[in-house]
Amino acid sequence: MAAMDFSQWCETLGFAAIDDIELVRRFADIVRKEYLAVGIRISLHPQIDLATEPRWPRISGTFGEDAQLTARLVQAYIEGFQGETLGSHSVACMTKHFPGGGPQNEGLDPHFEFQKGQIYPGNNFDYHLIPFEAAFAAKTAAIMPYYGVPTDQTDENVAMSFNKAIITNLLREKYQYDGVVCTDWGLITDSHMPETIWPARAWGVEHLSEVERVEKALNAGVDQFGGESCSEHVVELVKAGRLSEARIDQSARRLLRLKFELGLFDDPFVNEDDVPKVLGRSESVAAGLASQQRAMTLLKNEGQTLPLKGQPKIFVKNIDPTVAAPIR
Repeated sequence: MAAMDFSQWCETLGFAAIDDIELVRRFADIVRKEYLAVGIRISLHPQIDLATEPRWPRISGTFGEDAQLTARLVQAYIEGFQGETLGSHSVACMTKHFPGGGPQNEGLDPHFEFQKGQIYPGNNFDYHLIPFEAAFAAKTAAIMPYYGVPTDQTDENVAMSFNKAIITNLLREKYQYDGVVCTDWGLITDSHMPETIWPARAWGVEHLSEVERVEKALNAGVDQFGGESCSEHVVELVKAGRLSEARIDQSARRLLRLKFELGLFDDPFVNEDDVPKVLGRSESVAAGLASQQRAMTLLKNEGQTLPLKGQPKIFVKNIDPTVAAPIR
């Protein structure tokens, strides 16, 4: 992605390949300063899902499939962005996607309605929690659950943000997490596009109305709805007596506390004169490019395996054989 004057680093898979905790901490510290310069005070990352399903298309945003490696790196990542404690120097981390978005059935991503939920062959649900335990230890400011349905892991097969067993019982009670929980984007309302409608990712509760979805998510324990602007539903629920003001106060308190900790009420503006002093710094640009070089793996064709000779056989599924036949 075009980043203009922002330093451009290897992807998180590259950091995992390098496995250098101090490099991750340095990356986070440099990017923290760049974010601060332009007024970005919360990051929708790190993504610490475990890439245990190789067909899942979001693997590039993860640290790979190793839970212990991911746990080591995410702690340095969060510390680099937030510091030891949140303050005016910090960029808050919204760590995602609790409790781990990697084990998608057949690799089908739950951004889309053809998703089939998350499955845990080998009874390895707890394995995906290991990186989040490290994130809690590093005091991540916020958590984002994923869209997926934790199939047959709780008392109801509904998506994470609607799932009280996931948000309240596991996150709030077991892990004693009292930070902000923000849903992933577009769980409540459909997105109307020029030629189509992208349905809300209300998996497992598609039959509920928008108001009922808001009620279920808030009762599950979330604080904030990502990508939504439907506060009128919350007001309706309170007026109807279906949602208490005390419950709203609980989430408002978490959100306001984070803003106060970041100093947003004390000094909400950036100094534009400082931007060119931070962005485009030669040292930062060089550090990012060096990380990309370190993350690359050169494959050599010493056995002259390539180019393949003859017409190799390929496995075909859900593709017309006449279309696949000419592939060389």
